[in-house]
Amino acid sequence: MRSLLFSSVLLAACTGAIQVTPPPAEIPAMGVVMNAPVDRPRPHRTTPGEWSSPSALWLQDGEVTVLDGALVRQRSGDDFSTLEVAIEPGVVKALSRRGAGVMVAATGGFFHDAPGRLLRAPVSDDFAMSSLRFVDVVGAALWVTTSTDATRVLDGHRETVRINDASETGAVQAIIGRSSTAALLVKGASLYAVDLEARTVKTLARGVGTVTAIDHRGDVALIGTSEGLLEVATDGSVSRHTLSATDVGQAIVDIEVVGELTLVTTTSQVLQLGAVIVVLADVTQAWPDALTKDVNGDVWFLDGASLVRLSTSVVVPPPSFAADVKPFMTAHCRSCHATGANYAPQLNLENYAVARNWAVQSLNRITDTVAPMPPANREVLTPAQYDVVVRWVEGGLLP
Repeated sequence: MRSLLFSSVLLAACTGAIQVTPPPAEIPAMGVVMNAPVDRPRPHRTTPGEWSSPSALWLQDGEVTVLDGALVRQRSGDDFSTLEVAIEPGVVKALSRRGAGVMVAATGGFFHDAPGRLLRAPVSDDFAMSSLRFVDVVGAALWVTTSTDATRVLDGHRETVRINDASETGAVQAIIGRSSTAALLVKGASLYAVDLEARTVKTLARGVGTVTAIDHRGDVALIGTSEGLLEVATDGSVSRHTLSATDVGQAIVDIEVVGELTLVTTTSQVLQLGAVIVVLADVTQAWPDALTKDVNGDVWFLDGASLVRLSTSVVVPPPSFAADVKPFMTAHCRSCHATGANYAPQLNLENYAVARNWAVQSLNRITDTVAPMPPANREVLTPAQYDVVVRWVEGGLLP
């Protein structure tokens, strides 16, 4: 969900089609990352405002903005004021950020933000908005997924992207932009990398699951599915994060990337992704396109008919070595490192200076799923157990 240059899509688009066929090739298996969420002390939770039927929220002009029935309401101090909208948005189908603003794709059309209002883009008339599923914006290209087609709008031209693959007869699920000329496309249960300029396609994975959300973290594409979170690197490698302790993934409802921070809503929780996955809140009724973080650092989301604010801007003091980390080292590291048993380097990790010097290396080994420390034949640590080391490193290695 990148910046949109609206000058490229405001005009009615000419239509065409691009068809590509993937060559026969061995398809690498998806990597599976199992990492159960950790329940740290949760941020304070409040439910500001009174709402009739909220269905989507986003950040506009730096303020939390909510679609409540037919009204678009924006936070102003401790209250919410109604914005001017030229045409009623209707039901929100997808959101895409455009710099500090947003584009709202709804049954009423594509709307982009202006100070204190939303404006309808003429390209809306080129699509059956009720069938829209996802929008993605990369550079000057608008990538649109409907219930039947994947489309690119670029320089006033609208082109449908089709893949001819005898091994995959399923329908188009989503198209995710990589650049103005390249994209990822999910058709049926298969994931493809498509280069529209070179007219080439490569099959990246099978068994993708149902696509529920899309976003970008830098150059990494994020695809929420019914079976977890897919990360697609620039080299085409695909990994599936189950967000659980097993290979059975949590179903994703929404993804929101804010700077270096990745937030995810599952069917039951709001999670913050990082070296460990942290539970921020429980959710009773999760909504797509209803998760954001404001300029103060607080997380907002919809839970059923309630707008929820999490005071994540309130910083919890990080752990110290003496009170929190040293007991961990004593319990899980001393037996080998104090004596050099099991070929471990002989280190006094109960000493602050030594532990500080080895902090990054220790954290890398503790979180390594292939060659962890302690060795798997000795002890298997859970994310909840080693979270204290993660927070100590993140918090500045306090003595």
